[in-house]
Amino acid sequence: MEFGSDAPESVGALMHTVVDQQMSAKMSANQRAAAAWYRANGDRERAHTTGVFLKRPRVAGAAPILGVYVDSHAMATDFGVNKDLYLARLANIGCEVSGIEFLPSRRPRQTSGTASTSAPPPAEPLPELSAEEQQAVQLLVADLPTSLQTAASKAISLSKRRQKLEDTKNSKNA
Repeated sequence: MEFGSDAPESVGALMHTVVDQQMSAKMSANQRAAAAWYRANGDRERAHTTGVFLKRPRVAGAAPILGVYVDSHAMATDFGVNKDLYLARLANIGCEVSGIEFLPSRRPRQTSGTASTSAPPPAEPLPELSAEEQQAVQLLVADLPTSLQTAASKAISLSKRRQKLEDTKNSKNA
């Protein structure tokens, strides 16, 4: 941050940056990868992640593969559908990986408090996008290279469908 610049920055954000830089210098590559995963994603991903590690790339000279242990097979499948979205989020914060693999953990998640014995509720089907919403997605990916358009379109569509489901739930609860 330069003094006298027009862009304001909070003291908290500045302290976070300084602390991150000092701490990351003392962290292993796996610890930095885990920190990047948690920083790039939201509460849902944090709640279901049980571990993060780096794997050797399949191609010599490529960036490593990020391995993410999750608490169930269902979450491994669910997160796997959004793999391209997670790669984009990680790239956005400067974490370069060549791929992501989601694996169900063999160990139960460590939680504070009592463990629930009831089964999780079944996943609700995502609502379909309207023709206008599909067209908006296509406009968003139009400037991307052709090789990325399909994956980006799929990730954005799934994100919009999830948001649509959440909005529907919230409007029913209001």
